[in-house]
Amino acid sequence: MGVARRIVFPVLWLVVFAVIAAALFKLAFLDGLSAQAGTEAPSAQLQTATVQAARGTITNTVDVQGSVVSDPAVPVRSTTDGSVVYIDTAAGEQIEKGDRLFQVRKLVEDQPAPQPVPDGESAPAPAAPLYTFIDVTATESGTLSSFPVLLNQQVSVGTEIASIDPGTFSVQGGLTTDQQFRILDRPNTAEVTIKGGPAPFACSDVTMGKTAPAAEGITTQAQAQAPAGPQGDPGGQGSGTVTCSVPEGVSVFAGLGASITITAGQALDAVTVPTTAVQGVVQNGVVWVVTAPGASEERTVSLGLTDGQLVEVTEGLSEGEEILQFVPGAESPQDDQQMMYGPGVMGG
Repeated sequence: MGVARRIVFPVLWLVVFAVIAAALFKLAFLDGLSAQAGTEAPSAQLQTATVQAARGTITNTVDVQGSVVSDPAVPVRSTTDGSVVYIDTAAGEQIEKGDRLFQVRKLVEDQPAPQPVPDGESAPAPAAPLYTFIDVTATESGTLSSFPVLLNQQVSVGTEIASIDPGTFSVQGGLTTDQQFRILDRPNTAEVTIKGGPAPFACSDVTMGKTAPAAEGITTQAQAQAPAGPQGDPGGQGSGTVTCSVPEGVSVFAGLGASITITAGQALDAVTVPTTAVQGVVQNGVVWVVTAPGASEERTVSLGLTDGQLVEVTEGLSEGEEILQFVPGAESPQDDQQMMYGPGVMGG
């Protein structure tokens, strides 16, 4: 019995371990090699992402950060030459459009010609000069903020003789070049939200302008409010401004921060593609149409509205046509190239 424990049992355990090792070797190597011999391993394929032109609705909405500004004073210029003989108002007074500010006396150029005097008679006293009196009136309603006119002052046509503060406000914000193109030549409306102020309201008379060049080291208000452009340049190259009028009855004051939402057109049931697929997003562009697996060709298309993500194609591309999702050579939002495996991986 002692011999069995010392010799037989250890031998049996060695046999068991040998059988287990042989089975594992067969499963890991022999069966694996047989399976590989009967099938081919899937190979990694590098494929370009594509997308199909699809029908959709595009609402061209531009969000701009800005602020409330006081409308500039309106200058009043003299409409005649002459001497001031009567003043009706003074600086600081409230006036209405059409109110007389002052009156000017102007010498009539065509005086009556003196009549010939018969011989032996004395010449009559010269006739008194003829004058005409002209009223200079306010061109706008508001507060007369400046009025330096004096009695007997000589004025001439075009001389600035007063300024009127209209007491109205506008909302102004900075635009990037991209935003200017999206708004350009399209009817638009604007809704303004004042931070900490009244409820959002419609802002009328939406106009675009160019940012005035600032002196060195000085940033204009519009430039400060504009989103950062390329290389951190505020507003980007060619930045401009958008301005709209605060309606009467809305309580605001200069300096309040504001958000301007501008809606510049809507396209319903339009053929759309991602902006990443088009080279150029204003009027004309180029897309790359898939002609065969791994092959594409350039095609010029006409463009309409864009919402910054999708762009409307008005001519040159039909619904369902497959194009490259990213312009060749341009940076994509993901990696420079996408690695996809297996069949059916092309975007649709």
